[in-house]
Amino acid sequence: MSVEAAKAAAAKAAAAIQAQLGMPLGYADVDAAPADPALYPGMPEGWGAGMNEPQRQTVYAQHTRQARRLYIGGIPPGAINSDVQRFLNDLMLNSGAAINPAAGPPVVDVKIQHEKGFGFAEFTNCDDAQSALMFDGVVYGDTGRKIRVNRPRDYDPSKNPVVIRDGLQIEGPKGIGLLGEKQANAPPPWPEDLAIPAPPPLVSEWPKLPKRTPDGPNKLYVGGFDPLHTEGQIRQVLQAIGELKSFCVMPDARGRNTGHVFCEFADPRLTVVAEEALTGAWCFRQPIVCKRAMPDAAPAKEGDAATYAIPDIALPLLEEPNEKLWAYNVVCREHCEPDDVVADVVEVVRRECAAVSGWDVESVIAHVAPEHGDKRISLEFEEGGGGASGVGGTALEAAVRCSSKMNGRTFEGRTMWFRYVPQSDEEWQRRKER
Repeated sequence: MSVEAAKAAAAKAAAAIQAQLGMPLGYADVDAAPADPALYPGMPEGWGAGMNEPQRQTVYAQHTRQARRLYIGGIPPGAINSDVQRFLNDLMLNSGAAINPAAGPPVVDVKIQHEKGFGFAEFTNCDDAQSALMFDGVVYGDTGRKIRVNRPRDYDPSKNPVVIRDGLQIEGPKGIGLLGEKQANAPPPWPEDLAIPAPPPLVSEWPKLPKRTPDGPNKLYVGGFDPLHTEGQIRQVLQAIGELKSFCVMPDARGRNTGHVFCEFADPRLTVVAEEALTGAWCFRQPIVCKRAMPDAAPAKEGDAATYAIPDIALPLLEEPNEKLWAYNVVCREHCEPDDVVADVVEVVRRECAAVSGWDVESVIAHVAPEHGDKRISLEFEEGGGGASGVGGTALEAAVRCSSKMNGRTFEGRTMWFRYVPQSDEEWQRRKER
């Protein structure tokens, strides 16, 4: 390694360490001693050397900002930033929850997103933020509405100085599950003894398969293919999952491919794997849908007629996708009184939709559509929400992932249905022109 290369490597490593500690580049006062650990809890030994006190305070405030912020949900309409800040400060000071009341108000800033009904509160120090978590579910003033006080979605306890200082147990991230949800649609574990041999490279060498798929619990419906796709191209997609036992492409009245397929894999364990892997995958500008055609059916007997009907759970996923969704069978009549119950339900669904789609929760807008008597939930994915999660992609792709994962799941014993909001002819024309 040359001298220049060694210097570059050392500079890169130093920059990485400084970034981890929240220490900006450019501080070079070699005479300054390390900071007093009592003043800056959670920072590593020797931190603060080369910085004066104002610089340390600035860097420490930036480093701890995530741990000093809390999510405030269920904020009543009409409440403004100063009202919520005053309410939280009074709550902290009057209850004794503030760690150091003599230092002044513990809440220094509140930012509300009025159209979404939630906001974020920033505290003076991490201890006050930790203490304020006890107020989750407290009634806001005389409104009768309960507010939610939680950690933001991007909170990382491993970077919280209070956790490091007190040696608290750091738990892994917990997904926000739906009320009454058993997570039945969680991705299945890949069988350890399951090996998938690569199909022969030439289509002419592929084994012949029965073009009749009998009824049974492992019969799969796969839709969303373009009618221009050949049987070989469709089969190539399916064989990426594993060896097929049967394969049937449904034709139209003229014998042309319709893009609807029924199949069964040789290994029945691949049924749930295929559902998870293929549903929501894109193929020629259209997401694929893969669902069991009749999950409760008994294995067919020899001579039984086979049925080829698109399962109800797949129908909403076959519609033309867009960034807006409707969620049905979530809010029921029992939720309507009081209103804060509806708000809690909408918030839980919004966060779960963000989690399964890999989208920033702040970029998912959700509310109950008041113009509809069935109390459906309206969801919209905004562009740019995949940056924080690292998933990337477009809002359209996030909506497809959400619909694919959420459709058919249960909520308080009811099956939820998600469908894309129908678009007008003008909107579709604008979409095609983009």
